[in-house]
Amino acid sequence: MIDSLAASGEVWMAHHPLVLAIPALVPAAVVVGVVLYVARKDRVAEREERELLERGLDTLPDDLKNDETHRGDT
Repeated sequence: MIDSLAASGEVWMAHHPLVLAIPALVPAAVVVGVVLYVARKDRVAEREERELLERGLDTLPDDLKNDETHRGDT
């Protein structure tokens, strides 16, 4: 097929909109990738922080966990 096109003198060229779109799509894909990476990293850090706080509260005695009147003053 390529030989027949070359023999007939026809040359296939890219469409003009495609040539213009490729340089815009690559940076957009990079930006989307970076945003997704940062969002995932933030969610993991938030989950770890929440688990750390829950583990810290688990070490408190039961009467201090739910006591709203206890403010630490004597």
